[in-house]
Amino acid sequence: MMPRRAPNSYSHHWFKFFHAGIDAARTTREVDFICACAPLPAFANTLDIGCGFGRHARALARLGYSVVGIDRDPVAIETARQLGGGPTYVHVDARDYRPIASSDLIIIMSQSFGYFDAPTNCDVLSRLASGLREGGRIILDLWNPHFFVAHQGTRSLQFADGVVQERKHVDDGRLFVHLEYPDDATDDFEWELYDVERMNVLAGSSGLVLGASCSGFDLARKMDASDPRIQFILERPPR
Repeated sequence: MMPRRAPNSYSHHWFKFFHAGIDAARTTREVDFICACAPLPAFANTLDIGCGFGRHARALARLGYSVVGIDRDPVAIETARQLGGGPTYVHVDARDYRPIASSDLIIIMSQSFGYFDAPTNCDVLSRLASGLREGGRIILDLWNPHFFVAHQGTRSLQFADGVVQERKHVDDGRLFVHLEYPDDATDDFEWELYDVERMNVLAGSSGLVLGASCSGFDLARKMDASDPRIQFILERPPR
């Protein structure tokens, strides 16, 4: 039996099975959405929180955005730096990050928000918002609570390198996920979940307003239980 890892610590297993194989079409669709919500030149100065290997950061940099990516995983940051492509990368935990310059746009993609307890999640968003210019926007790509309430339990995920067993459940507004890999290694994750009502409260407590919400990276598609991901666009209003 392999030792259990601390919750929300992304192992090399997770990167191998769930991150390294993301196809270009998915990245293009997500980046097109970002560009539609925050077009150039008004939103050029961009911060990518939880950037991973930098797939969004590189794509945005190629389009002319000036991007800084941050991630708490040192291997992810080193990989992103090796892949190059224009962005600047910083190894830091979002809980410790202090914005040093005003940003036009902050993106938090692939469910890289909500890992902590409610006060800490609020503190992280508030500190990020403090580094956002008036009229600047935050794009959050999060798990959809309505989907996961309806899709709890265990399933087998088939990959080229074996089967990953996934067990998930929702309890008191949080999603818990347990993963078992082919070599018996495990990962555990949990997220605070947000519907429109809860996001409105969180945004307001952070000095932001909720401008839009949708599913499927389509502003015309309202959130429902059919899609596991939802997107929120927050804005810092004029004082």
